[in-house]
Amino acid sequence: MINIRYVSRNAKRPEGGSSSSSHIISAGSTRFHDSSGNGTNTGIAANPNKMGNLECRKSPFTGVFVVNTPAHDHSGVSHLAEHMCFRGSPYYPADHELFVANALLPLSINATTYSGCTYFYVQSYNQALFISAIQYLYSGLVNTHYEKSKFEAERSGVLVNELTLLERNIDYLNNMAIRRCDTSTMAYKHAGGFSDSVLKIGFDDLIDYKKRWYDGEHITLLVSGADTDGDEIISLSRQAIAEINAKGCNTKLCDAMPLNEAAEVPASTLKRNTSVPVCHMRRHLTNNHQVKPIENDVSTWWVPQEFTYDLLDVEHQIKSRFIALGHLFIDDEVNHAGMIALRFVHNTKTSTQARTDAHKKVVSVLTEFNVEAKPRLFTDNKLPQAVQQLIRDYHQQANSRYSEPHSSLKTKPFTEHLNNVHVCRTGKHETYDKSERADRPKKNNWVSTTEVAVELKDKKSAQLAADFPSLLSLENLPALPKLLHKLAEPSVKAAQNSEERFQCIGNNWVYRVDAQFHRHLIVIMTSASFWQPRTTGECYALGVARFHEHTFIYGAQDRQASLREVWCKNTLTQNDLNTGISKSPT
Repeated sequence: MINIRYVSRNAKRPEGGSSSSSHIISAGSTRFHDSSGNGTNTGIAANPNKMGNLECRKSPFTGVFVVNTPAHDHSGVSHLAEHMCFRGSPYYPADHELFVANALLPLSINATTYSGCTYFYVQSYNQALFISAIQYLYSGLVNTHYEKSKFEAERSGVLVNELTLLERNIDYLNNMAIRRCDTSTMAYKHAGGFSDSVLKIGFDDLIDYKKRWYDGEHITLLVSGADTDGDEIISLSRQAIAEINAKGCNTKLCDAMPLNEAAEVPASTLKRNTSVPVCHMRRHLTNNHQVKPIENDVSTWWVPQEFTYDLLDVEHQIKSRFIALGHLFIDDEVNHAGMIALRFVHNTKTSTQARTDAHKKVVSVLTEFNVEAKPRLFTDNKLPQAVQQLIRDYHQQANSRYSEPHSSLKTKPFTEHLNNVHVCRTGKHETYDKSERADRPKKNNWVSTTEVAVELKDKKSAQLAADFPSLLSLENLPALPKLLHKLAEPSVKAAQNSEERFQCIGNNWVYRVDAQFHRHLIVIMTSASFWQPRTTGECYALGVARFHEHTFIYGAQDRQASLREVWCKNTLTQNDLNTGISKSPT
């Protein structure tokens, strides 16, 4: 059964009352946002303040589902499982439900996958809408019934597009090359997967993973709201979840308890539990798959995560000492053993003696600093503050050692962890052919928009939008993702010029919607046909957003980017509202 915990707004915070205390550091450098096409590392970040200025006056209802999702390899199956939670369910069958809700209703829904844990969150000031959104999320979490066409579209389309976008960042690419060549027993299992590794995930692999880990025993719901009684919000959440369980969605019945009565959560909740059998992938992946060796050696020291804060505080000083020898950096994602990596990339291929000398130099410099073990609490600035606080409170309760955030922890001295070093040869991972046209569809099961348009006649409508029609409004549109600001600026400056509506660079595009079409947007956006490029996997992100008082339709990492100007014009001017089929360009 799942636990439902209410956390009051006055829940205990670190000394000083600040939610951004100096001892609260990032939960990890590798994050994956998300199934709505709002990726943290891609610059398509979700707008944490969609709730607007009201957040200054009162706190919204906030809910976070914490799911134990271990990563056992580089396949990315936990990342794909997160995406598939938004691909419809028997209770909420429309797979464009998330996009309509986030765009037109006064709420925010999103998810993010870390190594070992996935968070699904919802925020709204409307209690009834909030409870319905909790039900929507839960129904997706426990669902294990999918059409294979949706699996293919999400895996080979959306997820590959997202990871390809990430892998065009040189820092990410370099770190990925190191991880894929690391043969240490401490090596990271890359939860997000890579653009090639996710294609190895089979349909049965996904279903087995969801059945194993998206079970009531591995799910906790955290809820908060300043203007409501904890018992009331727990009761309403429990009723909403019970309705899903009554439908027979492959999960055990849920239970609920106030935070102050909840038993302490086992440490294994947030990391792999090695005492139980794991879901093995049917296609095993090697760490050096499609990696070409180059001449750089990488030395790694693994230290407990509790040293992260002090290390990050002096990282810049440490780096400046090694410019001639190589590059030192801290990979602060926590691995399966609760450790982080201190990486030293040697400038050239080194001899054994040269590596030994470099190791002595690194250890000598590191021991000059006073590095103490301190509680590591969760923070991710891409998430709303209330969501971060809920997760922090949960972690503090789950780890009794962290009850005093500012105190040093009793553990083996930092210097003793520097006695062991692991050396590997880094590699270069080639993710895509730069000579290939940016708008050319890839061959991995890609299906064009026009081929599946006829199927949309029988698609279900977005249930949340249908249940709360009076709340639908363009005033709820989110801000345009930062990645696309430079694209939109020329269109804003030339607002009187109809020829400048559409801007496209590579796989990203924006289209400024003239005011005369605004009155049609709600009807257009609630139709499944509008979201078809996203649900069929043609692009990573699709949406409608505000930028400098203007409304834009946008797409990111879109395989058909060059055709979207015609698609937007047809969608706005020729959309057949009776059949729900958009006049997509041929």
